[in-house]
Amino acid sequence: MKNKFIVLTSSILLFTSGLVFADSSDVKQVEPWLQKMHSAAHMVNYQGVFVYGQSNNLSSMKIVHSTNGLGERERLLSLDGTGREVIRTKNSVTCILPDSKSVMVEKNRPKSKFPPAFPVKLSSLVDVYDFHMAGTEVVAGQPAQRINIKPKDKYRYGHILWIDKNSGLLLKTHLMNEQGRTVEKFMFTQIDYMDKVPDKLLQPSISGENYTWYESDETKKQTTSMPSKWSVRHLPQGFKEDMSRKHIMPRSGVAIEQLMFSDGLSSVSVFIEKHTNNDEQIIGHSRMGAINACGRVLNNGIHVTVVGEVTHAAVKMMCDSVYLK
Repeated sequence: MKNKFIVLTSSILLFTSGLVFADSSDVKQVEPWLQKMHSAAHMVNYQGVFVYGQSNNLSSMKIVHSTNGLGERERLLSLDGTGREVIRTKNSVTCILPDSKSVMVEKNRPKSKFPPAFPVKLSSLVDVYDFHMAGTEVVAGQPAQRINIKPKDKYRYGHILWIDKNSGLLLKTHLMNEQGRTVEKFMFTQIDYMDKVPDKLLQPSISGENYTWYESDETKKQTTSMPSKWSVRHLPQGFKEDMSRKHIMPRSGVAIEQLMFSDGLSSVSVFIEKHTNNDEQIIGHSRMGAINACGRVLNNGIHVTVVGEVTHAAVKMMCDSVYLK
């Protein structure tokens, strides 16, 4: 559940200046920009350096992205810490971990968080968010269209997006909490577009020859999608259940049920398991960067944990109203 350059006051001023004085949402103007951004994330060849972090913790990474008739390829290289690398292809993800001298290969390609993704259709979001065009600024040397996304209630975060006006690539984002503070940020500091990405730029700098290799076996994963006997009585407006599934923890054999809810932009997970005296089970409120969590024990010895990149008010409302159907 744990996740891993603008002064704060400037961030607050930037956020509020574009949102407070707007009279109505610019949905018809914003939607084409989000569609352009979505396409660019998959169709543009580039290499760049970006920073990503929550609160005051920042990580710097290099990214190389290539797309052609054979599909997408991507290489991520950490520029601080131990220099971890991630190689993504159409069918697999390879993580090279110099600190443990190991390589992990995942057969199914997980969804990349870099750059962050956003929906392209806003019809289901206009009741809970306002969308505003907020002029042009420069990010990583590129002219960028700024878009402000402001929540209409206290249950979700706001977003500021900067989209490259030429390529459509998302160059920068700020995630803003209910106090208007930046709690998560993503920003390219350097970006170079290319007609074709040289193959050598997509190759890892570490061969992994003397490393221990681990390859996931999808047949051994004990996760099943299934209707749940559990539900949440009170949800923030716009949130709907996305899915429910059960995990069997490989070492302990303990069953954990997960319900997932989303408003189309923000998502929340509800974990239901047997209560133990394990310190990892959260009681009350907990926060790490942009992520809020709330946990409690039900009368029947069941432990409920609600986690998401939403406000404390949202996770508490949901945690307090989990019930057995």
